[in-house]
Amino acid sequence: MKRVGIVGAGMTGLTAAAELQKAGIEVFLLDKGKSVGGRMATRRVGEGKADHGAQFFTVRSDEFQQAVNKWIGDREVKKWFGDHHPRYQSINGMNALAKYLAKDLCVYMNRKVQTIDFQNGRYQLYTEENEIFEATDIILTPPSPQVIEVLNSSRLQADRSILNTLKFTPCLVVIVELYTEMLYGDHGQLTNPSGTIQRIVNHEQKGISKTPVLSVYMNKDWSEKHFDKHEHELLRAIKNEIKESIGANHIKSIQLKKWRYAEVEQVLHQPFIEIMPSLLVAGDAFLRREDKTNHSRLESAYLSGKSAAAELMEKNI
Repeated sequence: MKRVGIVGAGMTGLTAAAELQKAGIEVFLLDKGKSVGGRMATRRVGEGKADHGAQFFTVRSDEFQQAVNKWIGDREVKKWFGDHHPRYQSINGMNALAKYLAKDLCVYMNRKVQTIDFQNGRYQLYTEENEIFEATDIILTPPSPQVIEVLNSSRLQADRSILNTLKFTPCLVVIVELYTEMLYGDHGQLTNPSGTIQRIVNHEQKGISKTPVLSVYMNKDWSEKHFDKHEHELLRAIKNEIKESIGANHIKSIQLKKWRYAEVEQVLHQPFIEIMPSLLVAGDAFLRREDKTNHSRLESAYLSGKSAAAELMEKNI
């Protein structure tokens, strides 16, 4: 009997799992994190909260629009701002949308897959927690460097060549709790306010936080240069960079989030790859051929998950 194992419970994994389960196929997800969502991440800060990964998403395909319309109808999503390709947000923070998508799925959290084996016609996924999960088919959705790491520790004869072409850039984000309200832009978002800051988002203005909490994203060059520094040193350097945009006297607390694989520099124009029979790799870096945007995003993650699930369903016929 077909049993699909999916590594990674971000948008790609959750979408693929939902499609497979809807088709009557047994499916489970393994994720190394404490919560589903991947970069659909939200953190509580005192009485407030902050999205500190993806802030919003846009829609460019009819297929994704149908899903978004359902999420709107279920009061999980609303338009944030913009008329041309509107920015949509999750009403209660991006992680709440991920939890909504995962609610009927079999998800194992805090499970880091270390190696994969193939014996007697089935794959075995070995976790860091000394568990073994068996599957007839697998979809791997983490960023390609993490997929390669797992494959390198496995005995599988898998083709890694395409995965090696994907290069990712990091991003450093600070979550700043303020003493008093401060407004940023018309909708709570300010882009490129300085040479080193990519974006500032005010979550009180955005409508997900009861108190003034900001997410400040450092740009690609600054993040790459400073990424591996000690946290204490990093926070001191970031405070110096953001003081003109925020002001040191306004900061009540500050926390750091490091995204090592924040954005892929060059996407692949295929929605998934099959590196072994019934072992697929998918994710936001895998774009459908008709996608002309040339950059990864939440929509590309969703469509990649749909395509990977459709491939395995076709094999089930």
